[in-house]
Amino acid sequence: MKHLKPTEHHRVYDLVREAGIDVSDWANYKRSEPPSSNPKYCYNWSFEGPDFVVVCLWFQEMEPDGNTLFQTQNYRKIAASPRNWNPAQRKRAQGMDLAIQLARNKHSPIRVIVVDGSRRSDAKDETRSHVERRLLDPEPWHVAEYDEDGNCRLQRGPQTTKMSVMNSDSTHKLARIAYNTAEWRHPTGEASEQESGETYNAENKFGHEDWLFRHEWEIDGWRYAFIQGFNRGADSYAGRSFDVTLFTRLPDKRHQVVATIYSVEALSEPQADRALEQFKNQGWLKAMEDEIRAAKGKPSALYDSRLSTHVLNVRFRRDNVDDASKETYLPDDDWTKNRRRYMLYNFEGIDRDRTEQSFAGRSGTQNAPNTGRLFRRGSKPLTYTPEHNRMQAKLLVELQQEHGTDCVWLEKDYVDVRVEKEDRLEFYEIKTDLSPRAVIRQALGQLLEYAYHPSRTGRTPDKLVIVGRSKLETNDESYLKQLTETFDLPLSYRVVSIE
Repeated sequence: MKHLKPTEHHRVYDLVREAGIDVSDWANYKRSEPPSSNPKYCYNWSFEGPDFVVVCLWFQEMEPDGNTLFQTQNYRKIAASPRNWNPAQRKRAQGMDLAIQLARNKHSPIRVIVVDGSRRSDAKDETRSHVERRLLDPEPWHVAEYDEDGNCRLQRGPQTTKMSVMNSDSTHKLARIAYNTAEWRHPTGEASEQESGETYNAENKFGHEDWLFRHEWEIDGWRYAFIQGFNRGADSYAGRSFDVTLFTRLPDKRHQVVATIYSVEALSEPQADRALEQFKNQGWLKAMEDEIRAAKGKPSALYDSRLSTHVLNVRFRRDNVDDASKETYLPDDDWTKNRRRYMLYNFEGIDRDRTEQSFAGRSGTQNAPNTGRLFRRGSKPLTYTPEHNRMQAKLLVELQQEHGTDCVWLEKDYVDVRVEKEDRLEFYEIKTDLSPRAVIRQALGQLLEYAYHPSRTGRTPDKLVIVGRSKLETNDESYLKQLTETFDLPLSYRVVSIE
């Protein structure tokens, strides 16, 4: 370990260049000082290369572990501690955390600049650290551990085993998005007013997420958009699907749940490029630029790859957006306060249970539904219209008259209506379209999933009923008959008319 103790005062500029980082932009400096003195870079704690990162680590904080060394730290806590760290330090800590995340997600090596000098003793120490000596470690380091709270362990040597990441394979994520009073349909500039002057939103007066729910901009039924949490480490998310619960921080500091989007697909780089080309062809990209100008922002920042890798990074279907009630908030505790916009957090177990109890599932009800507008959570969440609830209430009465009040259930295991008797099980799926063909198209997939997906337990239903508002046309009737005969499916169609 002693051989890593620096003995000379090498410049950061020289060590970063030696590590292989392009330092040409350091020369973009208005003053007459040399590029090595550019304050935009020379005080940073981390630097990103094409396929590796460079970080500065204090020699005093390195610990031996057998034949190697390691260091543990939580830079996200530093970034979130305004009382103990000044804005510049917190910005550098945030950059450090992002660099470590990047190395984790891409399984990239880390080059370490070892620093030595007078180190402040702890976060409450008001004295400033002063680096007196530096050297570039010839050996690579790697991220050995990283959890969702930002606790990390960096270890000397190449990565030889799978990194330990708590619940890294979780498919339900939590993400914070920037504040927007226009329902995330266009930029408003308001988020920049409540954020520090160093954030992307504050500097550019908009965020890529400001068009998240511009639902009329669809390509073949897909809404292409941007979620900040997918920005860093995009390669590790590409081609995967996640359920993502979104929340925002209000001006009064409360954390409001916005929505859960099910089956969000992270875009690969070719997908993102093709989608952007479609946006350009449709005139949507120009509309985004115009709306940024209207919010007194900087349209050029939209394409700055140093700030965001792509303009678009996710896609989802509108039907999979489950809007939350305006009065749904996350608990006001440290766990919530430490959720940052630049990261996806696992949203499983106790964290999800304590914030959104309804995710646990439904036991069902035998009472008629409220006929006002509401939303549900389930395997395929949909916004319920008043027409749906009126049809559901009417069907409930009809089936109770046919089978008795004790065997008809609403929303049990998310099935719209089910009849459950000792010798009979029937599933009913309601769609409110006037076109029977559209009703069949939408309901069929859900009924098949409810009946036959391996994750569903219990007996197989004896009858699958598609419920619509209009009678079948001749072609639709023939189509349904062919499905039942060809695939031996217990399908039928029922009309529940409403005024």
